[in-house]
Amino acid sequence: MKTALGMIVKSVDSDAELMKFIVNAEKYGHELDCVIVAYARVIDENVEKRLKEKVELVTIDIKNPSYNLEQFHRLGISEEATAALLGCPVEIQRGMVPYSFNRNLVVIEAMLRGIDVLFFADDDVRPCALKLTRDGVVTEEVDFFGEHLEQLEAGSQVTTGEYSGYNILPPALFDGMEDLLAGLQKADMLEYWQSSLQHRCLTLQPQESEPKPCAKILGGNCAIKLSAFQRLPPFFSSHYTVGGEMFLCRGEDTVLGLEIERSGAICTDIGMNPLHDTYKNYPVEPDLREDPDAQNRFYYACTGWVGRNPFLNFFRGEDLKAVREYQYAKLARGLKALAEYTSNPRFLSVMDNFEVSWNSIGRYINEYERTLEAWRELMKRSDMPHEGTVSKPLPARRVRERNVHA
Repeated sequence: MKTALGMIVKSVDSDAELMKFIVNAEKYGHELDCVIVAYARVIDENVEKRLKEKVELVTIDIKNPSYNLEQFHRLGISEEATAALLGCPVEIQRGMVPYSFNRNLVVIEAMLRGIDVLFFADDDVRPCALKLTRDGVVTEEVDFFGEHLEQLEAGSQVTTGEYSGYNILPPALFDGMEDLLAGLQKADMLEYWQSSLQHRCLTLQPQESEPKPCAKILGGNCAIKLSAFQRLPPFFSSHYTVGGEMFLCRGEDTVLGLEIERSGAICTDIGMNPLHDTYKNYPVEPDLREDPDAQNRFYYACTGWVGRNPFLNFFRGEDLKAVREYQYAKLARGLKALAEYTSNPRFLSVMDNFEVSWNSIGRYINEYERTLEAWRELMKRSDMPHEGTVSKPLPARRVRERNVHA
């Protein structure tokens, strides 16, 4: 079984994060056939050289994914499908490209190179977990690859797990929390956030944890048997622009998770929670009221959620007009309370993002349909073993039945 680690970065200008996983694999006796890195900006030749001394390194310049393009030509993939899957969908701004485009490039590269299992780790994830001991909270190294492989070898097609570390919701307490979370479509986090001054939003690796079936996957901590994509859609997320700034929609793994459940593919939460350095300064606790960096991180989380939600609700078959009206009212009240709590009026501007994103839903749908059609063509023509067909979650006629501009 050929295995690879995939990672997405803006630039290959440091080997620190990749090396942690390479060394972790060596320590626990796992041989990676290659490491695949997609980058948007630049690659440092010295860093590349050091990595190649340790592992077979494959780099993908997302502006010119040359190997994928060559193989698409060899397979006779149409120009339309090639453009949909390999053509960068936006002009790169500060290295920002839709999350799903990056992930799919890595998936495709791995497929075309004959990889059987692809691991994903984000560059802010570490192969260690936070555990509570008598001496307090400590970081303890985990067998990142082995934990995933054990369940894959037992029959799972996809494995994943939660994170330890600080949640994207920072410790806070203010009157508008319920409205804000409802407007962001994160209402299931209300009880957790309201009690955050007690647990400080710090998640630890459970003392006892067993693998269990799941449908939700986290793209920064997962492994996938690539043959499963014969019946699964690709990653998907989009982008939108407000005031000349491009914003990335979150949740590129959300649709894939929903389709895993529908398709009958076996997905397992392995119960191993690697450290996610959410605010890139662990162990510093995020301070939403006083720290501009924490406010900035949370601001972009909010813009990412309002970017994700229109398509997610379409995909689930919700009443889009009703959802939009409900979330608009809730979000307006919640953002006002958040801006007052943080003394940061920038949060009020998220309402503009909400409106632009909802007005972009027709484009989101078209992008998904185009991407899925191209994915079907690739799966049909690829050299991968065929294990079924890619299901289409919503027939085209359903698009016409909904008032997508509501």
